[in-house]
Amino acid sequence: MLKKSLLACFLFLTINTFAQEMIKEFDLKLERKRDFYQVTNKTKNEIVLFSNDKEKVSSIRFDSTFNIKDSISAVRPESTYEEILGYTQKDESYNIFWGSKDRKKIFAQSFDFATKQINIKFFDLELKKEKIVKELTINNVFYIITLVKNIGNLKFYVFDPSGELDTKTVDLSKFEFNNKEGNPVNLHTVLTWESSNFFFQNINNESPPSLALSTRKNKIYTYKNDEIIFTLDTGPHATDILRINLNDFTASLKAIKQQRTISHEYDGFLFESNSFLIDDKLIQIKTNPEVLYLTISDLDGMRINTYKALRDEEIPFKNTDVFQESGTFSNKKILEKPKQFIRKINNSTPGISCYKLDGLYYTVIGSSQDIVRSGSMGMGMGMSGGFSSAPLGMSYGYTIENLISYKDKNVVYTTCLFDSNFNHLKEPVKISAFEKIRMFLEENENIKDGRTLFNKTLYKDLILFKLNTSLYLGNYNKDNQKYQFFSFSE
Repeated sequence: MLKKSLLACFLFLTINTFAQEMIKEFDLKLERKRDFYQVTNKTKNEIVLFSNDKEKVSSIRFDSTFNIKDSISAVRPESTYEEILGYTQKDESYNIFWGSKDRKKIFAQSFDFATKQINIKFFDLELKKEKIVKELTINNVFYIITLVKNIGNLKFYVFDPSGELDTKTVDLSKFEFNNKEGNPVNLHTVLTWESSNFFFQNINNESPPSLALSTRKNKIYTYKNDEIIFTLDTGPHATDILRINLNDFTASLKAIKQQRTISHEYDGFLFESNSFLIDDKLIQIKTNPEVLYLTISDLDGMRINTYKALRDEEIPFKNTDVFQESGTFSNKKILEKPKQFIRKINNSTPGISCYKLDGLYYTVIGSSQDIVRSGSMGMGMGMSGGFSSAPLGMSYGYTIENLISYKDKNVVYTTCLFDSNFNHLKEPVKISAFEKIRMFLEENENIKDGRTLFNKTLYKDLILFKLNTSLYLGNYNKDNQKYQFFSFSE
């Protein structure tokens, strides 16, 4: 145990000392109340950083080596518009969309770097008997997705790359989703069965998704330019997969069954389940205090592989120790006994996270649970890694949400390594650039500045994005009044 602790400590310090590189910094004086939003243009290999304070919005355009190309400033919209929801982009024009709290009012600001002009548009959304599901940008198109109450249809407010609005309705009236008992219901019914079910966690390829986010039962995957995929793990029997074609807004629904078990098997304990989708392969976890199943299927439901672990046995398909992490890397320990893993993940919300590196699938299985602190009035984070609100004036987006998702979480996990056909490989696992960034933020005193890790005054100054094969962290150093970019590679 001592050797493992010393090895983990040495690895931690080594990564923090050598993994990161500051590639650029520049002078930037900002007001105390400030926020950032970033757009990566992979076609032009450029980055646009938007910063705003109580009076203005400034946009700075960088090339791929983080040299400043040019900048434009505009007046910040009135306080009715609380935060940036998303963006569109066409040629050298970038549109950012601000929204009112109820999303009925949308304000679009267009920053045209070719003409140096600022154009604005106002949109009023009626949102009659509709509830917001998600706001996201896919392939330079911004979508506001709503659920039509009682009926269960999905409505898409589509802002094209030029910033023009169109509305599409996806008819789901004939589709039957599974409730907790496996009985057929419409989408509205299954989502409103419990209030926590309504939230959909977005998953994309900008950074490896954390386990804290992946324990959400409902997810949206946006790794394709012409399709949105919804997955729902309402009960332990199956995963519902709803696919929306973004070209014609047609839909298809498929239920991928979980591992079948016999009634009263494993002492009759009830099962919990979850899933994760990657490269059109669905990884499902099904577990109770006695057993854990991991199954991989294609989107037609054809089984690719199945793995099983019993409570009192070593997990035969894991590649690392079992870790328990409480909020930060510094509060990380190794669990020695196999039974601790299956027992602990059944005391909270089990989940799977997976990312692909060098053709191999790094698969994290485990669970996430709130850290309960005495005297807390509510931490703004749900049991599965969600957030109640963004900082005033800015939406931090998926990558920062992902980065800070372990805050106030107890996470138990182990990592498994699979080849392209999900056969288990007995090889050491690499540490991802995303994990290196987490470690770097805990150790970098200039960024942490003696504050509680990942509190509001910290994460509002961070951006995180992928460009080519590296992850980049941006941070505003308020003491030196400089903006800094750090590079992290696998």
